[in-house]
Amino acid sequence: MRLRILLLSLVLTLTIIPVQVLATEQEGLVPVIEKVVGSSVDRNWEAIALLYDGQFHDPVEVDEELENIHALVPDLVDLETIGQSYQGRNLTCVRITNELRVTQKAKTLVVAHHHGREQITVELALRFMLHLLNNYGIDDTITEYVDTQEIYIIPTLNPDALEVVVNQGNHWLRKNLHPFDNDGDGNCSEDDVEDVDGDGWISNYYVYLKDNSSDNPPFYDYDWEYWEGIDNDNDTLFNEDEVGLVDLNRNYPIFWSVGGGDLLDPATQVYCGSEPFSEPETKAFRDFALKNRFSMAYSLHSGINATYFPTDEDEYWPENQLYYQMTLDLADILPESFNEYLGYLPSKMSQEAGLSGGWAEWMYYQRGTTVPITLEVYHNGSVDTEEAHVIILNNDTHIIREWEGIYGYFNPVEDKIGTLWNEMLPTFMYLLEMTPRLDVSVTAISGGITAGSSISLSARTECLSPRLGTKENVYILNTSMDVLDTTIAVGGGQSLPIQATIELSEDLTNDGLNILIGNNYSGFTKFVISLGYPSMTIDPVLLGVVIGVSILAIVVVVYIVKTR
Repeated sequence: MRLRILLLSLVLTLTIIPVQVLATEQEGLVPVIEKVVGSSVDRNWEAIALLYDGQFHDPVEVDEELENIHALVPDLVDLETIGQSYQGRNLTCVRITNELRVTQKAKTLVVAHHHGREQITVELALRFMLHLLNNYGIDDTITEYVDTQEIYIIPTLNPDALEVVVNQGNHWLRKNLHPFDNDGDGNCSEDDVEDVDGDGWISNYYVYLKDNSSDNPPFYDYDWEYWEGIDNDNDTLFNEDEVGLVDLNRNYPIFWSVGGGDLLDPATQVYCGSEPFSEPETKAFRDFALKNRFSMAYSLHSGINATYFPTDEDEYWPENQLYYQMTLDLADILPESFNEYLGYLPSKMSQEAGLSGGWAEWMYYQRGTTVPITLEVYHNGSVDTEEAHVIILNNDTHIIREWEGIYGYFNPVEDKIGTLWNEMLPTFMYLLEMTPRLDVSVTAISGGITAGSSISLSARTECLSPRLGTKENVYILNTSMDVLDTTIAVGGGQSLPIQATIELSEDLTNDGLNILIGNNYSGFTKFVISLGYPSMTIDPVLLGVVIGVSILAIVVVVYIVKTR
């Protein structure tokens, strides 16, 4: 028995002593670093339903929905009034993010409803909010998006027009409600379109000229159009002083008024205003956007199934390769009705000329948003145009067609809103997936701890967006936002090692030095550098020797014990 105890003691000595010898003996404290990762929000709310489901919301109902979701989930939802409409209605922006994580994050944006008659965009924006909140803490992907991004949603930029469209039945109203005296009689908006026959719709009439001299008569040539209504001001004219003035999506500075014509005519549907940002709605959006840096953004519209990227003055995509790749992505995830329209894009490179005064061009050229997409979310492609436009007059010189009720051209019927949302949901998830945010890990740290000394960092930065990178250099900052060091940008889907050096302005203390790694485009990760004891290090070759000696000792003990 004594021999066994002696031999076991020998084994322990042979294994412990070499490890102690290999330990790096360093006296004193050294810099150590820890990544600050905030916790997720504890889910304490039940699934949220819309207060007004299965219908189109008016502005009051939109506000009630926003107040309700903010009250139910205050740790994820923040409301900001960014300005007022022409008639004084609040323009509200919803920010959804994990409020427990205060470090600046990557930002993404959805702005809906530039145009009054496109109220389906309001409905999709509301459902996007609920989808994020109802799946937070349940779905790991959505939880990660909300934890690492600031998701901004403006459900309506044109609430005045929303009121008219939803509650007054004018489903043709496109522009904002800036009053204008179209007929020069000193009064504004006193002779608008209206539902004269009481069928719930305001009809649109297209007038065509017959040309019997053509090779294949009759040839029809579009002449003009008018809407259902009466002569409200008794001037023998009908609907000549309509409600609405400026097309908000023509009121931005880039290419503003380029092309002239209808853009400069207040009576048209695309009037660009007296100057860029002439309207309170676009001014409010400008001031809001100037305070934020968005990499990805959607502007929601309806009336066609299409996906528009910004273009340059030569009608080409400024980010041709990126937009080409994203077009292919979108062709896979958008509803089937979009695919035919998207199919020709790779060879054409752009969908149309640079939009005069458009939101997307301003976001790209003046706000640095790499991918501002104008997403047209709905078009009733099932409508037979000839069948929908019923001939009400056909004589020797003219044909007049009536379009009675627009047949869901801009919006689906109310019981199909949910179906459309489910079809468009993957596109909204794509927005969040593409928004670039960094995953940063520090792999090594060394250096001094006193003022004037330097600390070297080895780190790895991974961009979690497969398409968009950090766009700009990655910075190491202190909490005063002073630049301590700069490293290279990280591309979409890339994982890169970085080396950085920090010079201490004061002695390192136990309270630690807070630093941020990232940039305004992709957000920041917070680290704390503090004092700690050196870690034990072992040379790999000597470690092999230690393991070998230990195994040999054990074998010898076993052999001796068995042979006694």
